[in-house]
Amino acid sequence: MSKWWGLFFIFLMGCIEAPKNATSPQNYSPSNPTVNRTNSETTLISGVPPSLAKQGINYRYDPDMSVPSGVTVTSQNLPSWASLNSSTGVITGSPTILGNTNNITLTAVKGIVYTQIGPFSLRVVGDPLYDSQWHLKNNGQSSFASNGGVSGVDLNLQKSIEENITGRGVVVAVSDSGLELTHPDLQNKLFDYHKDYNDGASNYLGDPTSSSARGDHGTSVAGIIAAEGWNGIGGRGIAPGALVSGLNYVSSTQAQVFQLDQATGPYSIFNYSYGYNFYPSSFPWVDTYQEQLLFGYTTGRGRLGSVYVKSAGNEYRVCDSDYGDTFPINGGICYQHSANIDPENNTIPMIVVGALNANGHKSSYSSVGSSLWISAFGGEFGSSNPAIVTTDQAGCNKGYSRSNVTTSNFMKGDDELNEDCDYTHTFNGTSSAAPMVSGVIALMLEANPSLTAREVKYILAVTADKITDPNFTGRPPHENSDFFSLSGHTYEQGWVTNNAGFSFHNHFGFGKVNADRAVAAAKVVSLGWGDLVHLNKDFDNPDYQNSTNRAIPDESAVGTSSTISIGESLYIESVQVKLNITHGRPGDLGIELTSPRGTKSILLNINNSFQVALDDNGSPEWVADLTDMVLSSNAFYGENSQGTWTLRVIDGLGTGTGYEFDQNNSQTGTLTQWDLNISGHY
Repeated sequence: MSKWWGLFFIFLMGCIEAPKNATSPQNYSPSNPTVNRTNSETTLISGVPPSLAKQGINYRYDPDMSVPSGVTVTSQNLPSWASLNSSTGVITGSPTILGNTNNITLTAVKGIVYTQIGPFSLRVVGDPLYDSQWHLKNNGQSSFASNGGVSGVDLNLQKSIEENITGRGVVVAVSDSGLELTHPDLQNKLFDYHKDYNDGASNYLGDPTSSSARGDHGTSVAGIIAAEGWNGIGGRGIAPGALVSGLNYVSSTQAQVFQLDQATGPYSIFNYSYGYNFYPSSFPWVDTYQEQLLFGYTTGRGRLGSVYVKSAGNEYRVCDSDYGDTFPINGGICYQHSANIDPENNTIPMIVVGALNANGHKSSYSSVGSSLWISAFGGEFGSSNPAIVTTDQAGCNKGYSRSNVTTSNFMKGDDELNEDCDYTHTFNGTSSAAPMVSGVIALMLEANPSLTAREVKYILAVTADKITDPNFTGRPPHENSDFFSLSGHTYEQGWVTNNAGFSFHNHFGFGKVNADRAVAAAKVVSLGWGDLVHLNKDFDNPDYQNSTNRAIPDESAVGTSSTISIGESLYIESVQVKLNITHGRPGDLGIELTSPRGTKSILLNINNSFQVALDDNGSPEWVADLTDMVLSSNAFYGENSQGTWTLRVIDGLGTGTGYEFDQNNSQTGTLTQWDLNISGHY
């Protein structure tokens, strides 16, 4: 009997066909990396998982068919960052580990029936320093500093990158100290219209590469904007699809002809990560420069308008005692330096950017003022708290990172992430914050190339995140802040919501830039505003002038007030004031402007940084009088211009002659004249 059963079993096995979809593992090859194998004609799972994943972009695989009920899907050799849903066969995850993972299989089983996909490989491409770029995605990482930031405090651009919006087709001019055209993370991101203001060429076109051996500011700025992404080296730009051109204006003589030229050219965005010396002895307001900016702002980019972005400044703390060895204040006391003192910050087109740190607070150094438009990340100093990781001059013989520095192993090339010293983790300042906004604008212009420059400013304002900063008290950050006790006076207001519904803060502008919200708005916004109208941009119309000759009472919160009435009904886009004040110590003075709708803006704080003025050689130079000084405010954005505007000048407590602390040293003055310009649309 056993003999017949054995023969019957052999006969039966010979008549059974192999499963039709079965494929021997030996048939797998790199050119055919995904193979379906099943032990039944019933397929439980199908589809080819994507073989390429990008660091920082969520990976997802959905089977081509719905996995039947009762099926369990398992995996082998799936990367640790990936998760498998055992019921649906869906794979999700955020790739973190660069390189290849081989021999991955998925097996769907129901009873004795199974279907297998694989083996297949999955390659993750990315940038080794991306995980340290907290401004792109903040996970609380320290980025080579002692402390980390707050998770979630970043530019919020994940959705835009998921949608593959990278700034393609947008060109950014980096007007700065130079630009290293051969940097490995920038050489593929260049728009070949660079300018060298030092070579004598009549058209200025040339190689802007800096000769500095101590770091090239412009190279680091350019990396924040557009360093190549997912190329296996360094970090990544905010808009890695954008292109940059270098203009070495800062390292030139900065002659006016260069100043005007660096505001022109075939660029979508101009990034200015520079500012005037902290201690001007005069206020070099240049009408022709504002005219040049306005020309680009209204006619550039095919009459859509060029976009101009500028750093606010890094002098907030110069009055602190920490700086006593640097600045000869000798006990003198002043409020923080105002960004409004830089004339270029007060031009109509300029988007002035303040800096935030990895905790989402104002960076300790970031200058403040009513000329700010928005804030982005500049970090701190990269030692105790994170600064910004970006490109540096290539090689360990030059740059911020080089073999003979002592700041960190990373900075001297003793870290595998920076063996060639091509990157730095100590770049900071509003110099970093400005290119972050330029990068976000590049994303916006890819999403909607038809946006006007004025629409860009509007979108940034309406999509910004309002910041709550526990460090803001409304009083100076000085150790002797009790000195600032002028009865009845408010030194800084905090958030003010104007009559048009816009909230504004002298420390942050309209708030923190929010990339995804700005890009989403860019896709749909079309304002249809008419031409940009100026009531008195040249400050030569007597209808918008008050030659008041009003005495300014000493050490009085009441101050002196003067008014100008506006008959035109414009929706405000910019407000400028031109001042002429005689005063023996203008560092005492505060300037406030109130709109017809009751919104007050502080244009200059009392006891300001003119109290510690230096000349160009670093010697004390007393600044007397405010002559043709132009100040601006964005706090009135969207309001109606019609009605009576009130300027008030307040004399704070004096700090005496010779920079000595002396409340009894009186100085008085006169508001001789002020002019008002309002720009906007009907």
